Amino acid sequence: MKVINDAIHGDFSIDGVREELLATPEMNKLSHIKQLGLAHLVFPGAHHTRFEHSLGVSHVGGLMSESMGLSDTDKEIVQVAGMLHDVGHGPYSHTLEHILHSRGGKDHMTITEGIITGSYDVVDESESSSLNDRQTIPETLEKYGIDPKEISKLIRGPDASGSERSLFDWKDGSEHFQAEDVTLANMVHGPVDCDQIDYLLRDAHFTGVRHGAIDHMRLIRSLRRRGGNIAVDEGGLAALEGMLMARGLMYSAVYFHRVTRVTEVMLSRAVERSEDKLPEAELMQRKVDSEIWSDLNSAGDYAKDILTRLKYRRLFKVAKTFRKGELSTDQVASLVKIATNPDHRRSVEDDIAFRAGLEPGYVAIDVPSVKLLLSEPRMSQVDIRILGDDGKTRWLKDHTPIADALKRRQVSQAVAYVMTIPGSQDRVSDLIDTHLMQ
Repeated sequence: MKVINDAIHGDFSIDGVREELLATPEMNKLSHIKQLGLAHLVFPGAHHTRFEHSLGVSHVGGLMSESMGLSDTDKEIVQVAGMLHDVGHGPYSHTLEHILHSRGGKDHMTITEGIITGSYDVVDESESSSLNDRQTIPETLEKYGIDPKEISKLIRGPDASGSERSLFDWKDGSEHFQAEDVTLANMVHGPVDCDQIDYLLRDAHFTGVRHGAIDHMRLIRSLRRRGGNIAVDEGGLAALEGMLMARGLMYSAVYFHRVTRVTEVMLSRAVERSEDKLPEAELMQRKVDSEIWSDLNSAGDYAKDILTRLKYRRLFKVAKTFRKGELSTDQVASLVKIATNPDHRRSVEDDIAFRAGLEPGYVAIDVPSVKLLLSEPRMSQVDIRILGDDGKTRWLKDHTPIADALKRRQVSQAVAYVMTIPGSQDRVSDLIDTHLMQ
């Protein structure tokens, strides 16, 4: 048995299959991947990692299982799935995922599935000699009578196509999932899940942004099972409202913070514009944050300059901010094309840079989420079942106006940014107005 001293949940123990998983290379790799990428350049304390988050998710999954009366077997499955749910993340997590994926790699969910089922190995051939007598994750699971495919299925969800969808929409007794499976999967990735509870608490703690503080123990104690779905007892309504508010505020204050976006865009452009001098995508996905930094440092003048700017916090400045209500239909279409066509975006960025007398790569157009432009924030697709004192189950929207207010609230007022090096903001802003948004 190992005792974990966690900054968020205090002391808790890990034994059995989870203790052995703790020793795998795949899990330990996560201790070198920051949970929030480069957010520490904005929030100095945000150095926490995917490793500690994964342990926290597993712990919260156990608390939820006990509250909902799951069997010991199902509790263990939820805890294992929570521990492994992020095991496929590559360097800098979501910041670089879309670039590496587009270069011929895989998304983190596909890699997670591959790691758990044994079809993907995070260990490079050059590293294997240092890992004698290694036991893989599927071997560890099977040793304890756990089917790796079952864990992978819970993490992925019941949509056989692999596309993302909201877990509360899953139907009991569907072709690929039974009601019990849906219950367990909802606990890993659902409208009220162990992943969300931990990352809100953890990110709020390490960023110092108190918006993420939630009464999670009250909420957990209020969880109930209804068929294949998770419901919240009416007595936990205030705690649920608090969590939903916290999530919306954390997106605005941390995840979509504009300087956080600047740092992520700078790193992304360094990788994107140096790809012919970098290892292939699948090899890069096997690396950790520091190894990517080293690769970029050797990739050439542009990448090295961007790293130097990040190292000494000489960041790009926002020259122009766009809000949805200020854009015409044609302007929205223009930004959507920029967001969805990387080649077109680079062409527009370089054209503006040339007109401003700058080298390619020193003007960047960032659209944080196409969904913001199209008025489809994820919150609008989420509702949660509430178990009333009369024993009837109703939707959250039938209990509180906060649900509808949160659905309408944009996670960021800005739908796009144009950024450039300090001192060039005015020129770039004028050129954007003249050549892009007409």
